[in-house]
Formats: sequence, structure tokens, C-alpha cells
Amino acid sequence: MPTLICDLDGVLFSDAPQRRIDAWREANGGDLGIDGPADLPDDELVAFRSGLLDEAGYAAHLRRRLRWTGSDADLVTGWDTGAAVSLEVVDVLSGLRERGWRLIGADDSDPWTRRGREDQLGWTTSLFERVVRSVDVGACLPDPRFFAELLRGLPPHGTRLYVDDDSRNVSAARRAGLDGHLFNDAEGMKGACRAVLISST
Repeated sequence: MPTLICDLDGVLFSDAPQRRIDAWREANGGDLGIDGPADLPDDELVAFRSGLLDEAGYAAHLRRRLRWTGSDADLVTGWDTGAAVSLEVVDVLSGLRERGWRLIGADDSDPWTRRGREDQLGWTTSLFERVVRSVDVGACLPDPRFFAELLRGLPPHGTRLYVDDDSRNVSAARRAGLDGHLFNDAEGMKGACRAVLISST
């Protein structure tokens, strides 16, 4: 049985991080302690995503970092602003599943993003046989422990394709023994699945 391991962030879900920053800036009276989405990632966010920092601890850190004067509810609500599911990817995943592919999701999002997605888009996880979450592994992509958990229970040989929009994660997947595809769009992902099937026969 061929296996597709799909990173949920950036493949199944698209995010508009600038919308998050804009929503926060508006809720915070026009002032924010960071300039844009590229300023947000830090060690505390990695710890939050992997379950090593709880929600209250990360909220306190984020309030200081953003110079936040608004409510905690607005802070968390702004976090989910702009997330959407790619229906083209859903179509590809549904078609692969119908053709007998095993689908595994890789989710290293933070608890607030995950909760918002489950509330609004929870139906999408039913496409996957299982979803590996960073909070359960205690590590985020591209950590080898995350890939070890993704590979748990899979046969050591056969068609095993990993798809992600982050080249660092694709490289780590290849080091873990998976075929890797850098995601650009749903059509390219479908072509990568065809190509890996052809090369394995």
C-alpha cells in the first residue's frame, strides 16, 4: 500500500500570517511589538508547538513580545485569523485514498491553531488514517523524533512519500528514508505521487 505523509501547515491548510498581524495591530490600538510575521517565530513558539510550554506561559510571553494591551480572547482569536483549507488538496487526497493510498498527517502547529482548525475544519482530519502531532511527540519538524513517529508502523520498504512546503522538512524526510516532494500546488503533489509509484515498480 503506498503511503503519503502530508504536512498539514502550508499543504492542506494555507495561512495568511500578515492578516494575523493586522488583526492584532487593530485590536491593540495600532501599536504592536513586532513588524511582521517573520518576527513571530522564536524558541518559545517552538516550545509551545511541541507541548513544552503551556498556553498560559506562551500567552504571557506573547503579551510581552507584542506589547499587548488587548484582551487574551482577542489575542487568541487573532491567532486564527486567515487560516483556510485548500479544496484542491482535499480533492487530491480524497482521490489518493480512493485508490488505496494510506494517508498520514503531520501537524506541528501550536495548540491555538490546532483548536481553531478542529473547530472550523475538523472534517479534514477524517481524510487521514492518523495524524502525528508535535505536542504528542514532544518535538517539531524537522526533528528526527517527529519523523520516527511518522514512520512508526509503516513497512520499511515501498512507496512512502512526504510532502511539505518547507525545504528543510523535505530534506529531513529524505534523511529519514522517505521520498520527499517540495509542495507548490495540488497538481504538483499529484504528479509527485504518480512519479514515486512509477519509480518504485
